[in-house]
Amino acid sequence: MRTRPDTKKGGDTRRKILAAAIKLAARHGFAETSFQMVADEIKLSQSAVMYHFPDKNALFAELVETIVRHNHEVVSGLTDIRDGAGRRLLKHCLGNVLWALRYRASDAQILLLLYYLAGRGGEFSGLFKRMIETGRTRILEHLLAGTREGLFRLKGDPAAVAETIQDALFGAMLYAASAPAENAPGAALEEKWSGFIAALTGWKEPGPVLPRGAV
Repeated sequence: MRTRPDTKKGGDTRRKILAAAIKLAARHGFAETSFQMVADEIKLSQSAVMYHFPDKNALFAELVETIVRHNHEVVSGLTDIRDGAGRRLLKHCLGNVLWALRYRASDAQILLLLYYLAGRGGEFSGLFKRMIETGRTRILEHLLAGTREGLFRLKGDPAAVAETIQDALFGAMLYAASAPAENAPGAALEEKWSGFIAALTGWKEPGPVLPRGAV
């Protein structure tokens, strides 16, 4: 899946293409989103779009990279250098769900598409597997750090606990992306995840970790 080298002008065009493709794929589905539709959305020629992305697999791969970057921005926006491992783990989980809620009409729909396409195997399966493994590794790092800091008493092997949390987190993200807006989690979101993490790690957080109005 080769794409063109990035330049400042080319980078601006690529970002416009990606933003349009995410919007259209979220609305129509990726299979139904054509290069011509993307070109029309940003008033370029189809050949100009294909200059940057020669095929739909290349375009979809970069859509996934874009939503992952947005996800990291939301999660990192919650972090504080003073946080211990427990707060970092809780913020990681809450940040991922908040991302799915905030981008439910755009980025999160690409996550749903990737989940669906991964079931068909091939390259999409590899993209999905790498995404899940990256998330599980981050959770494991928080768990090991919490153990070193004396905050966690894990109820099982750290890798198995990380997998349990990652599975629950991904399910919550899919639900946030697909459930009707009125059924989206509200202020109880933090309480639920605090209780879930406490049940697996023995960690108790004395106060809220999210800024007011974040959920």
